[in-house]
Amino acid sequence: MKQFALMVLFFVCNFLEAGQMQKNYHPFLADDDPIKWHTLLPQYIEPDVSLAIELSQKNIDEIASLPLNRLTFKNTILALEKATDPLDISWGYVSHLDSTCNSDELRKEHNKMLPRVAEFSANILLNDALWLRIKTFAETEEAQNLQGIDKKLLNDTLDSFRDIGADLPRKQRERIKEISVEISQKAQKFTENVLDSRNAWEKYVDNVEELKGLPAITVDVLREDAKAHGHKGYRLSLNPSTSGKCMQYLENEKLREEIFRASLTVGRDDPYSNQKIIEDILKLRDEKAKILGHKTYADYALKRRMAKNGSTALSFVENLHGRTLKFFIRDIDDLENFRAEFMGIEKSRLVPWETSYISEKFRRAKFDFDEEQLRPYFQLENVIRGLFEVANRLYGIKFVEQPTFFTNNETDLLPKGTIPVWHRDVKYFKAFEENGDYIGGLYMDIHPRDSKHAGGWMSDTKSGYLDENGIWHYPTATICTNLTPSTEHTPSLLSHREVETLFHEFGHTLHHLFGKVKYASMNGANTAWDFIELPSQIMENFCWERASLDVFAKHFETGETIPEELFEKMIAAKNHMSGSGMMGQLCFAKLDLELHQKYENYANTNIEDRLKQVLATYRMTLSEYVPTIILSFKHIFGGGYSAGYYSYKWAEVLDADAFNKFKEHGVLSREVGDEFRNKILSKGDSDEADVLYRNFMGRDPDIEPLLIRSGLVD
Repeated sequence: MKQFALMVLFFVCNFLEAGQMQKNYHPFLADDDPIKWHTLLPQYIEPDVSLAIELSQKNIDEIASLPLNRLTFKNTILALEKATDPLDISWGYVSHLDSTCNSDELRKEHNKMLPRVAEFSANILLNDALWLRIKTFAETEEAQNLQGIDKKLLNDTLDSFRDIGADLPRKQRERIKEISVEISQKAQKFTENVLDSRNAWEKYVDNVEELKGLPAITVDVLREDAKAHGHKGYRLSLNPSTSGKCMQYLENEKLREEIFRASLTVGRDDPYSNQKIIEDILKLRDEKAKILGHKTYADYALKRRMAKNGSTALSFVENLHGRTLKFFIRDIDDLENFRAEFMGIEKSRLVPWETSYISEKFRRAKFDFDEEQLRPYFQLENVIRGLFEVANRLYGIKFVEQPTFFTNNETDLLPKGTIPVWHRDVKYFKAFEENGDYIGGLYMDIHPRDSKHAGGWMSDTKSGYLDENGIWHYPTATICTNLTPSTEHTPSLLSHREVETLFHEFGHTLHHLFGKVKYASMNGANTAWDFIELPSQIMENFCWERASLDVFAKHFETGETIPEELFEKMIAAKNHMSGSGMMGQLCFAKLDLELHQKYENYANTNIEDRLKQVLATYRMTLSEYVPTIILSFKHIFGGGYSAGYYSYKWAEVLDADAFNKFKEHGVLSREVGDEFRNKILSKGDSDEADVLYRNFMGRDPDIEPLLIRSGLVD
């Protein structure tokens, strides 16, 4: 009997303890290292993010209630730097899962909390007591004596508050808050519509003969995709990694047209139409900018970037357009002439679904080069190893893969020495200095899936910073891409463009991991938006140089490097249709700046009709008009590039210019690598971007290297 009583007591105690654990269980607030992704389930989003908001607000209130005569750098500016950490951490996890593991349940919880998160952030603007403390501290003797990074943090904090209207009357600030919340909700819906409308279209093909012309590996991927969706045959979808190959290689014109027509529905047709959403977002952004005292939204958004204002950014784009136009016209003429000869018809405008196809045929005929010939040399595992080896030679660092653990069960015990991941395909690496010192961690989520957003990106999963006890907290980065997966018959073999994508995102990663600024908000890739692409784009250059290619471009069966003859063809074909390629990017940048610098021209009118006229010399004239990408342009309506898409070309000027320094001293020069790391990659936002660039190059940037590299010179 006594034994039974003890047993009952044991179970009761365990039950009470489990209940207490469940009550205090907030996985999204656990700043674990490693992150326990299998515990971050949708049902915890609302309670955890709610608590995160509560804790963050408490931190804000503590600063706002400080006696005005006891303000210090530590209890105001530094305290504010860390005040929203609970929300930043928890919402960062939610956002990451939203982009990599989207589901109905996750989306429901995400969207439930999104307005509250946006409202909390906007409420900081309305906190008069907080702003009073910051301004009051800025007038103290301690503030006046601050130096270096501490001084910049103070100034950036003051600028951030003023930029969002902290000195405006409360009624106007209330309106800015309303606008911010509304924009965040509409941007999320825009992104969901793009994902859902892309996933809504699929087509199954039974006869492989209908896929004639496609590379064998693409055919294998389509077959594997059909199998994964419970079908026989081959699954065509609007996933860019395969639909792009179909438009480029597929002999079946009818099928190409069908895919093309389907792509036009993304973000366009009900129930996924983004038309009203973009009109609302543009109107709200314009209203916000004007309340804040700016003539245009572009002027507001670019105030603290290298361009400084919308006019400068627009002039930059239009200047490049002028330098590119004759080459663009020449490309179109050459393509139309080739098409006429190739098809045995009179010269005429191309139809929209044959531009990529004819361009590929033209390249093969002109250079005897098919980029698919390179694919066997780019096995994913070899590319990743080579990517790390290039980093090792440039910077002396080493990446070591770690065993990972994937489960859908939050109660599963974590095997010792393993790193939890959010999907079974995700890999994890630790980065070390050559002396063995730890640098940080890197997740890699490489292949496409329906629940994952398209494209490629790097996210700063954890930022590096120095805490008040002098302890360095190590950063963690995540690379997400949608590259060609392995199949039953072949390993994952990448196209050269996919290799460039991987190198690009790895450049962002190095920027993040190498950051040595002690404040997280100013560290790593937290730099001016038109400077942020320099580290990423400079890495793409190593995909074109023999010295670096030989490190990782090795045939997956023989281990041989790219034959010299094939390499020479690759280089010769590099600038095929480069005028058209340059103009395509300038078209996106022009579209973006037109909407945000000249909004009055687009308000209360048909935006597409207006853009058709404005972009006439930026786009190829085809047999029928093709709408712009505005309804699926996530960069500017669902991402951070609104009024900032020009940044890609702006930074490309920087990278083409700066890479010459690498070439002059040897492509894999450790000396130049260390200098680039010490003067740019490690500096974050510790100084103005143009100052950092001059520190590295010894002068201002020059636009000519980009034009020369692109073949856009006579």
